[in-house]
Amino acid sequence: MSFTKENLFNTLSFRIFAFFWLTFSLLSILIFSIPYFDSRIYSELTESELSTYQQEIITSIRNNHISRILAGVPLSRVDRLDSVRPVLVDESDNNIMGATPSEIPLLNQFVYHAGGATKPLKKVFGDLRVVGPFTIHLGGEEQKSYTLYFLDRVNSQKEIVSFIFANPVILVLLLIIISTPLLWWLARSIGKPIKNLQISAKAVALGNLQANKELETKGSIELRQVGRSFNQMTASLQELLSSQQVLLSSISHELRTPLTRLQLALALLRRRLGEIPEIQRIENEAERLDKMINDVLLLSRQQLNSHSEREIFPVLELWEDVFSDASFEAEQRKIKFTIKQKLAYPKNYYMNGNKALLISAVENIVRNALKYTQNHIQASIFVRNKELFIVIDDNGEGLSETEYDKIFKPFYRVDESRTRERGGTGLGLAIVANVIKEHHGKVWAEASFLGGLCVTIRLPLWISR
Repeated sequence: MSFTKENLFNTLSFRIFAFFWLTFSLLSILIFSIPYFDSRIYSELTESELSTYQQEIITSIRNNHISRILAGVPLSRVDRLDSVRPVLVDESDNNIMGATPSEIPLLNQFVYHAGGATKPLKKVFGDLRVVGPFTIHLGGEEQKSYTLYFLDRVNSQKEIVSFIFANPVILVLLLIIISTPLLWWLARSIGKPIKNLQISAKAVALGNLQANKELETKGSIELRQVGRSFNQMTASLQELLSSQQVLLSSISHELRTPLTRLQLALALLRRRLGEIPEIQRIENEAERLDKMINDVLLLSRQQLNSHSEREIFPVLELWEDVFSDASFEAEQRKIKFTIKQKLAYPKNYYMNGNKALLISAVENIVRNALKYTQNHIQASIFVRNKELFIVIDDNGEGLSETEYDKIFKPFYRVDESRTRERGGTGLGLAIVANVIKEHHGKVWAEASFLGGLCVTIRLPLWISR
């Protein structure tokens, strides 16, 4: 893909490339500039500095500073405070004259290093700068050879610079401070669009198929292209779901039309022949077929719209009304219905999902227990590892171990005669399993401690509230 000059600057590759070379250039400039700022190293004098110190030599001779040093006159307080003052070194024995005791070790170090220099050097020791050597010729009987050095008090601001270069940790911190804004800018320019993409992906996972236009307008060119493709994908999914919903509506209409005609014909036949067993059998089968069509369409709609109409609600609403109605019905049928709610503060727990579908799933399990139990049902609710558990036990006939998983498959019947007698279609538990699965949960059956069947629903709680 070709990029214009304007778009090239917005590509992720160019940003990383430019960031690398910008950081590398800044660090290189800093590294190569260190010798020019670090006054602690031995460096030669510039032409202007050399001319200045030549003038200082003439001034020192005229003001008798040299003669006072040779005469051994102690330094006065005024001399100590001079910004620039001379020091003599006897070349025969390296005796230093005109310096304080604290300055002599520093001068010895400088003389040792710069004694053979063809040009004067300079170096800073703390707040003291030493410059030299300068050769001077002094008349006299002994004709001794002396070299001249100058001591100069350093500006306090330059001392801070010297301290920085003397401490590598401080230097590294400065490098971090320089590179951090660039790193932050690069990380934010890359991370923010990716974060938006992540949020949009989560929204799609929850069933929100609305396109996010920010994905196509913010970030680098590559990330914008990814965002554009992502929006196209969500649009395709939305179109696919819409077409399947239309197909379901058409199927529903096409299936119900002949069924309605069959029921009308059956009513006419009953009016003509009266109530006979064959007509009753046809009517029962028609009702079963109608219920089966409703269940199939409901299961299909759930699979298509499993994430629609989601909301955050207290988990208490899942079973409160269901258990209340079931308790009333159980009481009328002389069935013992026990509720064990092991939640200290149930109103503090929430869930994100389709409340109506989840309530319907819980009700379906409870209805099955009421249908097949003998005289006892126990409902238990508890939380473990940020997951909600709803357990329904009954003391009915139960199932064999091989059928625990099969009962959640569509159209599976444990006992054909019992199913016909009680009006089952084999889709109720399949619908429950689909609802729980779409909410990232799990439902399973096992033997109950009451002697019948135990069905457990496990659902993740909403922990981001």
